[in-house]
Amino acid sequence: MKRSRIAALATLVLAVTVTFVALLAGSVRDRAVSATTTTTATGSTTSSSTTIGSISTTTTTTSIPVATTLPTRSHYTILEIGDSLGTDLGGGLGLQLEKSHRVTLIQKGKSVTGLSNAWYFSWPQHLKTYLAQYHPQLLIVFLGGNDEQGMNVMGHAAAFNTTPWRTQYAKIVRTMMDEATKAGSAVLWVGMPVMYPNGYRQGMQVINSIFEKVAATVPHVTFLPTWKFMANAKGEFRFSAWVNGKVQALRTADGIHPTSVGQNVMATYVIKEMHLLYGLPVTAAYPMQFSR
Repeated sequence: MKRSRIAALATLVLAVTVTFVALLAGSVRDRAVSATTTTTATGSTTSSSTTIGSISTTTTTTSIPVATTLPTRSHYTILEIGDSLGTDLGGGLGLQLEKSHRVTLIQKGKSVTGLSNAWYFSWPQHLKTYLAQYHPQLLIVFLGGNDEQGMNVMGHAAAFNTTPWRTQYAKIVRTMMDEATKAGSAVLWVGMPVMYPNGYRQGMQVINSIFEKVAATVPHVTFLPTWKFMANAKGEFRFSAWVNGKVQALRTADGIHPTSVGQNVMATYVIKEMHLLYGLPVTAAYPMQFSR
């Protein structure tokens, strides 16, 4: 009996060690950005519409499957969360929403976080707190860059992209979507952009597929793809592109994070979709767009 207890303890220690090593590996990709709290008070498709409660849902034939018209109000609160990629997008949104005076942007990004390392930082738990504190009308989620790692599933270590891993990951995604919509917030879940590292790029495709699949099952949740948007004409990764009439760097040397230009290109894109999908009174203050 004593030997079996020792063996069980050794197995548990091994599982924890594997998870910790995976987190450290993920943190190499994720820049050391501290948790941020920034409040910015700033100034032909075929479709069918349905209304659920006070939020109107429109299904269109465009690449964005579901549009949700938010109730008209004098002021809107937008909560944006994520890992360091989310912090990057939040920085771009903060600048580009500078002249949208009917919107307040709350940024809550934390680097080296994700959905597969809940023992380190639980996004579902923190999101519940933020929803109760800020009562947003729209939640923007941009994370996943650190999630290509194993996770603990029912006391067992599940390797990335195995059936138990995908099932558990989808449950966590669904939990966050449910938390937000039950709190009265629509959700814009932004997908990962194309990445440069080959194996890592394939992992992000797996994660995006889960985001998209789960989003399609939850009312008032929209998955916004960015993969092709940030890719070249052949659908491949690019470090630079023509932006506002000249060639500018889009991504940093790691082939993962966006540069300041990339942040603002993505923010301009997201703001445009926020207006089209939700009817929000927002426009990019200093738009940065692909010109070729």
